[in-house]
Amino acid sequence: MRFEHPNLLWLLIPAVPALIAFFWWTWRTKKRLISQFVQSRLLANLTVGVSTTRQKIRIGLLVTSVAFLIIVLARPQWGFDWEEAKQRGLDVVVAIDTSKSMLAEDVAPNRLTRAKLAALDLKRLAKTDRVGLIAFAGNAFLQCPLSFEDEAFRQSVNALDVNIIPQGGTALAESIETAQAAFKDKTDNHKVLVLFTDGEDHDGHAVEAAKSAAKDGLRIFTIGVGSANGELLRTIDARGRSDYIKDEQGNVVKSHLNEKLLRDIAQAADGFYMQLTGANAMELLYERGLAPLPKTEISARRIKRYHERYQWLLGFTIALLIAEMFLPERRPARRASVQYSVASVR
Repeated sequence: MRFEHPNLLWLLIPAVPALIAFFWWTWRTKKRLISQFVQSRLLANLTVGVSTTRQKIRIGLLVTSVAFLIIVLARPQWGFDWEEAKQRGLDVVVAIDTSKSMLAEDVAPNRLTRAKLAALDLKRLAKTDRVGLIAFAGNAFLQCPLSFEDEAFRQSVNALDVNIIPQGGTALAESIETAQAAFKDKTDNHKVLVLFTDGEDHDGHAVEAAKSAAKDGLRIFTIGVGSANGELLRTIDARGRSDYIKDEQGNVVKSHLNEKLLRDIAQAADGFYMQLTGANAMELLYERGLAPLPKTEISARRIKRYHERYQWLLGFTIALLIAEMFLPERRPARRASVQYSVASVR
């Protein structure tokens, strides 16, 4: 047995005691008000035949009905059938630059963290798409293969840092080639690469790699992370001390966003470039870039369709409410008592 909305069951904890407390309070309040307006010697005559037990049963029926109604809203289910579900979507590979230039803080909190958050936003939007992950710096590797699994992608993104690839630099061309290799299935489905980087390229062949990938059907969208003004790069050592990153000549390194290169890469692969700014950047990317692409059937998998069983509990709840409505508070008078009363009058 399972519940479609198990969190609603937590309402039972405050609801049931609160109802019991409310009915207890109204019971005492009712008795107190009656005693104020009716003399005690008359009160016994007015309440002849009123059953305290029946009143408590009615309250119990109401409380039980509310409890069962909450369980009904949680939608109890048991038993299931296997059903084949077909999905239509895209194949999307997300490549994230993990070079040390991504530590620049011209984008809060820093470029790498902002890119990781954006990648998770993109996965949330790509509900019916297979999404994979590539990490790249001096070289590139497939961190997460194409998959529908949200958790696997999320864990792979969270594991990224500037130390995940020992070799320094930014190999944009290799990241594109790795993305091509990630699409193992030779299908007619659209293949998409979303490239998060500041555009620093140390191999100089990124545009040529993009043109070659475009011939193979890969469409590239480049996302610029950073600012054109640039930022001095800092690093934190094992003792928590902050210091500037310096090149081989001892000069402090300042990293700039290379928008021109990123535009050239996107244009060469039939995509477009956009800077990672604002809260809705990924919504704009998906709406303008990915959503218009024709989606093909990329998987057929078996899923469980659980049988809804709330109808039985709902019927039982209605029966309890009807019983509460028609259960009188007064006990029916016995025939013998009635006859005796009539004889006494005579």
